[in-house]
Amino acid sequence: MYLESPQNPRVKAWGALKTKKGRTEAGQFLVEGLRLVRELLASEVAVHALLWNVGGDELPDDVLALSEQRRVPVYELAPGAFGVVADTVTPQGVVAVAELPDVTRARLPQHAVLLDGVQDPGNVGTLIRSADAFALGELCCGSGTADPFSPKGVRATMGGLFRLSVCSLASVTYVQQWQRAWPDGQVLVTAASAPMSCHQADLRRPTLLVIGSEAFGVSTEVVALANGQVKIPMSADAESLNAAVAGAILMYELHRQQQ
Repeated sequence: MYLESPQNPRVKAWGALKTKKGRTEAGQFLVEGLRLVRELLASEVAVHALLWNVGGDELPDDVLALSEQRRVPVYELAPGAFGVVADTVTPQGVVAVAELPDVTRARLPQHAVLLDGVQDPGNVGTLIRSADAFALGELCCGSGTADPFSPKGVRATMGGLFRLSVCSLASVTYVQQWQRAWPDGQVLVTAASAPMSCHQADLRRPTLLVIGSEAFGVSTEVVALANGQVKIPMSADAESLNAAVAGAILMYELHRQQQ
């Protein structure tokens, strides 16, 4: 189907998915770029539509074959209409419309990560990418954390969002649910002033790792529920690490100890 007008109802509805309100109301989110669309089509996530900018390059044969195999309808959009949907400055010419998962259900695996107040969607997406790389069972976007299904967040996950269990619950609620599931487990929060380095902690046990915002750290309510605090040993001249970098180091240490 060819859609030319930016005012077309379908085009406007897809464009609204760039906002959290639009995503919540429609139960869908956008995936932009060839690499991510390939990852999406190869995953188990439901895909509702594939949108192609007819003013750009032809869709690769493998993408067309995957969409046909999965019976995903392909819509041809004029450049003006495609601009309503695309989020990047220099779009690659393809966007997929995917089904938003139920983020209110937590799996509560024995090794999980909770983001508490991580507000930058790029950091959230990178942390999801790291959790996927280091085989964490789940990542929860807790209180005050950016929506991982925003266009920027999705891009930063580099496909990890399609493989990793991701939920969104109030931080205290997730901690309490996880503790009920793993009464012998430990909840560890990250803090620069923590008395114990991450490599000194026994991370072979069931562990929920909590990463807070760069500005304020982990909330006092979550700290009160935790079993302990850990830090990353650094040079005395370094003040702090970016939340995504710190989270990736801690997840690697957790994964290393599991091996």
